[in-house]
Amino acid sequence: MDDGMIVWETKQNRKTLRLHCIATVILGMQNDNGNVERMFIGDGNGQLHILTVPNLTLEKTVPIGTSALRAMCSDSDENLALLIADSEGHIWQFDGDSKAQLLFETNRSISSIRSERNLIRIQSGWEQCTFERDGLLQTSHDASASFGENTMLRRLRERQKLDDQRDHAESQVRLIAGI
Repeated sequence: MDDGMIVWETKQNRKTLRLHCIATVILGMQNDNGNVERMFIGDGNGQLHILTVPNLTLEKTVPIGTSALRAMCSDSDENLALLIADSEGHIWQFDGDSKAQLLFETNRSISSIRSERNLIRIQSGWEQCTFERDGLLQTSHDASASFGENTMLRRLRERQKLDDQRDHAESQVRLIAGI
């Protein structure tokens, strides 16, 4: 919630925990049975809070960076590690035990992150980028161009539909006038 309150509710009970800042990103991790057993919560101060579920107890708080944490994912390259992106475009790796390690900076406002083998895919607004783990940019695709193309095609279809409706209405008027 916007006051830092975290609520975990099941059919059996409801647990609450108040953080001292606003949560900006939440990632739940399942065990082998498919039940969420840990939650990782990033906040606006650049901290990562690790909670155990279903008791909703704060295991520990780890400082990651100085800006708000915006996106997280499980790191497919490492067991039990996280990739974390902050609002300034930094990509961090956190292994669960020690301090977070800065992998690289993107100079982009990151909205989502995904790990794919040895590559890291980020979404920044309309732009999707793929980076190597050392920060080398592999690919960049701006999806706003395809959105513009889709908008134009949609408008053309709408215009054609309106033209068809007008032609149909005109034919009905001619039919009535001919009677």
